[in-house]
Amino acid sequence: MFLPPGWTPQQFMRLLNRIRAELPDESVHLLARLRRQQRAPVLKVVMQTVLSHQTTSRQTRRAIDRLWTRYHTLRRLAEARPAEIKRLIDNVGLGQIKARRLVSIAIDIWDRWGSERRLARYLRSAPLEDARRALLELPGVGPKTAAVVLLFRFNRPTFPVDTNILRVARELGWVRGHADPEEVRHLVERTLGSDPAVLLRAHAYLIALGRATQRGRRRDLLDRLRVMS
Repeated sequence: MFLPPGWTPQQFMRLLNRIRAELPDESVHLLARLRRQQRAPVLKVVMQTVLSHQTTSRQTRRAIDRLWTRYHTLRRLAEARPAEIKRLIDNVGLGQIKARRLVSIAIDIWDRWGSERRLARYLRSAPLEDARRALLELPGVGPKTAAVVLLFRFNRPTFPVDTNILRVARELGWVRGHADPEEVRHLVERTLGSDPAVLLRAHAYLIALGRATQRGRRRDLLDRLRVMS
């Protein structure tokens, strides 16, 4: 099944170009920020993605800046007290849960891999689905976080789907209302193929569209794009 049925990659790219034309500043800025994560430490990308759940991007950046200043190595994070982590990320939602999760992830990476570098080598070189499975085995890491790490940090061909992209996919009629994020991921990957640069651009532009149309805003934009779909 393609997204929408019968669409070609060229048609999908025309839609992405239309989003960029409608939201030039948001699209370009977000894509540039995502590209910078390809130079970030793996641990930092994981931490930032965990913190971003049910939290705005601005709050996430503030929290990761404070947290990374003190806990920028795997060992430090694994030995941290969740209460101290929570104090540093008190501006994000679900702070207590996220604090415990971050420490658990660090401990698990330490126990399984011995170092962040060994995990990074595996994620870069292993078959894609094996690398995805290694991330999903970490405590509290779901499909979105795994896809974010693989695409943003390692330039692997996968497509992260957050709540904004899921809502946009439903609004534009790409999937049924009960579809889950993994269904959207598979549809986009099948339509756009295996070029990580294209998948990253699609992710950035669709996130920009989702943010611009939150809480009923810019219905006219969604209506125009729905016609293209």
